[in-house]
Amino acid sequence: MKFAGGKSIWSYRKEALSLVYLFLVGVAIGAMWLFYDRASDQRAARENVLAFEEGHKILDVVIADTDVRRRAPAAISKRAQEGDLAGGYVAPGINPANDPWLANAVEIAGYVDHQPQVSIVIDDLGVVRGKTRGIIDLSAPLTLSFLPYAPDLPGITRDAARKGHELMIHLPMEPKGDKDPGPHALLTTASEQKLVEDLFFNLSRFTGYVGFNNHMGSAFTENRAALDVILDEVEKRGLLILDSRTSSGSLLAKMATGRNIPNVTRDFFLDNEQNVDYILAQLAKLERMARRNGQAIAIGHPYAETIAALEIWLPTLKNKGIAVVPLSHIVKRKYHKIRLAEQGAPSTPAH
Repeated sequence: MKFAGGKSIWSYRKEALSLVYLFLVGVAIGAMWLFYDRASDQRAARENVLAFEEGHKILDVVIADTDVRRRAPAAISKRAQEGDLAGGYVAPGINPANDPWLANAVEIAGYVDHQPQVSIVIDDLGVVRGKTRGIIDLSAPLTLSFLPYAPDLPGITRDAARKGHELMIHLPMEPKGDKDPGPHALLTTASEQKLVEDLFFNLSRFTGYVGFNNHMGSAFTENRAALDVILDEVEKRGLLILDSRTSSGSLLAKMATGRNIPNVTRDFFLDNEQNVDYILAQLAKLERMARRNGQAIAIGHPYAETIAALEIWLPTLKNKGIAVVPLSHIVKRKYHKIRLAEQGAPSTPAH
């Protein structure tokens, strides 16, 4: 059959099929463009927000009553506001009035400064009680960082200290995106008064800690004005800082250094994947860095897989000649070298 102009029905069919084909090709190209554009955005986000912890979930948590209306700074004891650091771990010859964090620094037995040293910091402690106990029961001087909104912190942190672990506060800070950092988190949108109130609350939940590291905080640690407010108080209290480095743009360590606040930065996250083999591979990387640089710092979380991996790994270190040390030991070692360099003195091991 032919239509006007002499075209057959097949010609119209071919044109229709061609249009359909072009439409499908256009849709495919558009979909590919959207996919690669989204993938590019996700890669950029991963490069800027380095911490797995900003997206991880903790199940079966119990959160303490944290009603700030009944816990305003005026109601916090003078000891808490001045930094109650009575933990019973006073190093010989140390004057806590100059560096109060040293009063709670856990001393290690024996001379280990000739060995590569690793510090294992475990975050997010206190909210999942069983896993917290599993970490506390590990036989090594770990550095345990407790979320300040967890219940019964005085009791469980005393237990951790008795087992020889060093204590820190896992200070909640504002992340990028919509993740919830928890009650009394430090937010970039808060007034200066609110920031101080929330900081006072978080620092008053238990005693005996050497300092803090940031929980989440990819947004907060990039904000100079907000950091200025909290670092004023941290400097007064004489605490040390571990920058968890949840953002490649974090200013926390740099600003702390500018104020002469003792600080270090983590080198590895251990359990971005909750898999024992993966965690053991991360620990092997930690060993290599410690051998190369003299020390290395890793952050992990209270997962069953992390506990299992540490139970396998920790007993192997003695034969490898690697020492597990509290975080404060690495901080003391760092600042001992800095002071020697400033004085122009020959470097000798710090005990």
